[in-house]
Amino acid sequence: MEETGSLPGRTEVGSKSFSPFVDRFSLVSLSIIGVFLAPDIASAMESTLGGKSLTAVACGLIVAIPLIASSIGKLYVRIRA
Repeated sequence: MEETGSLPGRTEVGSKSFSPFVDRFSLVSLSIIGVFLAPDIASAMESTLGGKSLTAVACGLIVAIPLIASSIGKLYVRIRA
């Protein structure tokens, strides 16, 4: 198996090699938190969106969770550098 490089959108920081573990851990953690919080968020938005609130929350979480997880990973890389 070939040696893996850095994740897309990442640059090498100095001579150190960073693991994507933080990105994966934050993605899984935020996904689990999102699953538990989705019904509460949907019920709060139900007065505005009606029956489509759960669909809107699911779409929002699908977009927001990877962005936040990637930001956490990039922040971790900057702190370690």
